[in-house]
Amino acid sequence: MLVSTQEASVHPLLLDELAAARVDDLRRQASRERRALPLLRPSPVARAARRSLHELGFLLVGAGLRLVTAGERLR
Repeated sequence: MLVSTQEASVHPLLLDELAAARVDDLRRQASRERRALPLLRPSPVARAARRSLHELGFLLVGAGLRLVTAGERLR
C-alpha cells in the first residue's frame, strides 16, 4: 500500500476527528431532509390491516389467558 507523504504527515487522531465530524454533518443533513418530507398517512388498506392484526392479537391474548386460568383450575 503506497501512502503519499502528505497523508503520512496527518496524525491518526486528527483523521478520526475529521471522519467523526463528517459523519455528524451527514447525519444532520439527513435529519433535515427527513423533516422536509411531507408526512404520509397510511392507506386505508394499511389501517384496516393494522386494526385486524390488533384485534387478532387481543383474541389470542384473551384465549391464552383463558387457557392459563383453566389449566390452574385443573391442578
